[in-house]
Amino acid sequence: MGIVYHANYIVWFEIGRTDYCREAGMPYRAMEDSGLLILVTAVNCKYRRPARYDDAVRVRSRLTELGSRGLAFGYAIADEENRILAEGATRHVFADVSGRPRRASVEILEKLERFRES
Repeated sequence: MGIVYHANYIVWFEIGRTDYCREAGMPYRAMEDSGLLILVTAVNCKYRRPARYDDAVRVRSRLTELGSRGLAFGYAIADEENRILAEGATRHVFADVSGRPRRASVEILEKLERFRES
């Protein structure tokens, strides 16, 4: 069909979220090494216009909610002309390595909050 498969937008959300956490000073690997996972509990995506194969896209990610038990992100996928291709959101719960919900440390929450405010 010449257009990007719809599920790739969800993958792009994950890439944006991973980059966001890294830029905030909390790389996913460091969180996982400390025993904290961020499990996806909900995904929403509204498709506005298609991306075509080999198009360059930009993922904009923002932290929309932050609490000791979980967080949420919002996303916008744009093309090179800054036209919105898709918008979406994900919700997450903090969990331990066995998948049981747990609270995030104050250090992690503070780093994410500082970055959100910058």
